[in-house]
Amino acid sequence: MSTATLEKTELKLGFVPLLDSAPLVIAREKGFFQREGLNVVLSREPTWASIRDKVSFGLLDGAQMLSPMPLASTLGLGSQITPMVTGLALSTNGNAITLSSQLYQALSPKLRSRSSAAEVGSALKQWISEQPIKPNFATVFPYSCQHYQLRYWLTACGIDPDNDVTLLAVPPTKMVSTMQQGLIDGYCAGEPWNSIAEAEGVGKIALTGYQVWSDSIEKVFAVTQRWALAHPNTHLAVLRALLAACEWLSHEENLAEADRLIALPPYLDRSVCPMLQARSTPLMQSFYGDEVNAPALSHANLMLEQMERWGQWRGGDHAEIARSVYDMDLYQTVQHTMPACA
Repeated sequence: MSTATLEKTELKLGFVPLLDSAPLVIAREKGFFQREGLNVVLSREPTWASIRDKVSFGLLDGAQMLSPMPLASTLGLGSQITPMVTGLALSTNGNAITLSSQLYQALSPKLRSRSSAAEVGSALKQWISEQPIKPNFATVFPYSCQHYQLRYWLTACGIDPDNDVTLLAVPPTKMVSTMQQGLIDGYCAGEPWNSIAEAEGVGKIALTGYQVWSDSIEKVFAVTQRWALAHPNTHLAVLRALLAACEWLSHEENLAEADRLIALPPYLDRSVCPMLQARSTPLMQSFYGDEVNAPALSHANLMLEQMERWGQWRGGDHAEIARSVYDMDLYQTVQHTMPACA
C-alpha cells in the first residue's frame, strides 16, 4: 500500500500482556503493519484502565481492548465520556475461572475431573454457606467479559455476587501474586494467567469461560471515534494488518513460531504456558473467521444488557449505541480491501 494515502504512519498501539494480544504482536513481528506502510510501536500497559485512559487522551493511537470497554467509554462509565469505535474483533473465548489451590481442594470431594459449571457452582455455594466471612473473587476490570461471566455463573448457581462474595478488580498480571498472598479465593481472567497459577501451584482452573458463555467476543481493537474520523485510511490499514495477523494465527503450523514471538521480553515474557499448549486446551480460544472477527451487534447488545443488569448503566437505546461503537460496515470494508496474498 502506498504511504501517500495514509494520514499517519508512525503509530503507538497499546496491549495488555495476555495470549490474546497475539494479533498485535504478530502484525508487528511478521511485517503485516510494515506491508501497510505503518511503523508501529507496541506499548505494554499494566492495566485496562491505563489502556482506556491513554487511548482517550491520545497518548495511544489505539489498542487491544476488552470487548465491553469501547461501549463503556462511549457511555462514560467509570471515566469521562469518550466515544469509541471498533471495526474488528481480535479473539473469542480464552478466559477461565481459577480457584485457589486451598479452595479447590476443599471443593474437590464434590467434583469430578470434568465437572460442569453447575456442579462446581453447587459445591462453591455450599462452601460459602459454611464460611464466617465472604470470600473474595477478582476480575480484570469492571467492564469486561470476565466480570459479566463470573457474575452470570455465580447467579445461575444461586450465589448472589453482590452479597455472598466480595468482587474486586485486579490487573491480569497481578492475579497470581494476589492469590498467592491469600487476598483472593478465585478469579476470572484470560490466559496465560490461569495456567501460570496452576504451574506454580497457586490455583486450579475450575471452569472455562466457554462453559459459561460459548463463543463470546473477548478482545477487540478500538480507537476513539475522533481519531477514526481524522485517520480513515490509516485506520483501515491498521485493521487490515491485524486481520492478516489473525488469519496467520489460524494455521496450526504457525503456532510454534507464534509462541516464540509472543514470549519475547517486550510482550508476554513468560515461558510457563506456551501458546501452542494453551490453544490445545478446552479454552477454545480463536483468532480468525467471520464468527470471530466481525464486531457483532448481538454481542454489543449482550454487553449493554449486562451493564444494565448489574447497575452500571441506567439503560437507553441499545441498538443505537451498539451500532455507533461496533462498526460492521467498517469490518466489511476491511475485508473487501485485504491484499490478495493475505
